[in-house]
Amino acid sequence: MKKLFGQAAALAAAGLLFVQPAFACTGVYVGKDLTDDGSVIFGRTEDLEENHNKTFIVVEAKKNEKGAKYEDKSNGFTFELPAESYKYTAIPDVTPEDGDFHEAGFNEFGVVADMTVSAGASDEIQKVDPYVEDGLAESHLTNVVLPHVKSAREGIEMIAKLLDEKGAAEGDVLILADQKETWYMEILSGHQYAAMVLPSDKYAVFPNAFWMGAIDPNDQNMIVSKDLVKVAEEAKTIEKDGDKILVAKSYNPKEASMRNSSRMWSGIKALDPDSTVTLEDENFDLLQSTDKKFSVADVMALQRNRFNGEFPTNDRVKEGEKEPEGSLYPIGNVNTMEAHIFQVKEGMPAEVPGVMWLAMGSPLNSPYLPYYGNITDTAAPYKVQTKEYDPTSFYWVASHLKDMALTDEANLQDVTRSKILELEQRLIAEQPAKDQELIAKFGQDPKEAAKWATETSMATADEAFKMLQELEKQLAQQVPETTQESTTAQ
Repeated sequence: MKKLFGQAAALAAAGLLFVQPAFACTGVYVGKDLTDDGSVIFGRTEDLEENHNKTFIVVEAKKNEKGAKYEDKSNGFTFELPAESYKYTAIPDVTPEDGDFHEAGFNEFGVVADMTVSAGASDEIQKVDPYVEDGLAESHLTNVVLPHVKSAREGIEMIAKLLDEKGAAEGDVLILADQKETWYMEILSGHQYAAMVLPSDKYAVFPNAFWMGAIDPNDQNMIVSKDLVKVAEEAKTIEKDGDKILVAKSYNPKEASMRNSSRMWSGIKALDPDSTVTLEDENFDLLQSTDKKFSVADVMALQRNRFNGEFPTNDRVKEGEKEPEGSLYPIGNVNTMEAHIFQVKEGMPAEVPGVMWLAMGSPLNSPYLPYYGNITDTAAPYKVQTKEYDPTSFYWVASHLKDMALTDEANLQDVTRSKILELEQRLIAEQPAKDQELIAKFGQDPKEAAKWATETSMATADEAFKMLQELEKQLAQQVPETTQESTTAQ
């Protein structure tokens, strides 16, 4: 790590720390052959800005009148609703005027959506196949797709059809999964895309760029836009490996971003310290191999990774300020509004294929709590929609804790982290027994299983929120009042 600090400084001096984009989410995937319990694990940090409230809700199923439409007022996209919209869980923004951003969740048929790792095609590509202003966008992807499909494949096919017909408003990287398949999709340009089933013996970390390597557009196991090669050829950005197109190299901007590279490198190394990737690598493979086994706790640690204190970070540098020399952008950064991890497991009911571990607010100072997809309600602290600090809000209390702890990161972070990890370790240990109870109850009566799952998760949320409130009081005694006031302001 000390050597890599010097490499980072050299890269900064050489001008390779490029202007940071406005988005910085990081996705992660671990195939079932590489997990300690045989589950498929994937998730994402939602990383945009500090003091941006999120909620966690259940969206009820509903019947739609003929001709009824969903409209995203933030970009004008419209979608004619089918006769029925299915129940699903969601993690919305509290600023619907800027888009709903339901982000991630389960629907009642066991489809899992993890939708928005932002990316963008090169200028050359966009001149040939530009983004469409009122096209499919991150702000409504989950709202449109998750309540209207019964399998992951059906969801990918639906997105492909919408892109063919309406186009994309922006680039995006997403995962749709069910108990049978885990699909990875890159929405590349206005009408170009590629999707594949992720292999069970690989893992991946994917920050804000396209990462797909060599693919055969005619592969029947993939879902690919018909002009994927043609657009790159017309843009004169096409790169190939034999007859296969190198997707990322053909569609990404040519300039690398240290903001992305530092997260890709640190995420891979967080899971597998023996990996040979380096911070200076020009290219990273999406799919990584290892002989190690990973747990959900390992993925939680990845989402909290801040280079173990070995690097200066630039996630609190304000516009116009100079970044610390050799600084890098961490996956576990101050701009994370929430982080989640899905575990899809064999042996669970197809309608409830696993669990979502949700850390509301930054996971630096918020615990991951488990939720099944069949819950019918969420705890009250998850529903507070204020745009400024509110002591009854799960997001705002966790965010306030993070702000206070980071005033003296080396000393204050452990005040909260030890309690949070203790709770998480207990919940992880209890989860297999809860899974068995859910399976038994679901087999007898799905409605009673949903009632039990809801009550159990609400009790866990209440316990965790009370713990955070106590920690908030404890830290408030150690942090100057003026600092507290500034960190809780919008």
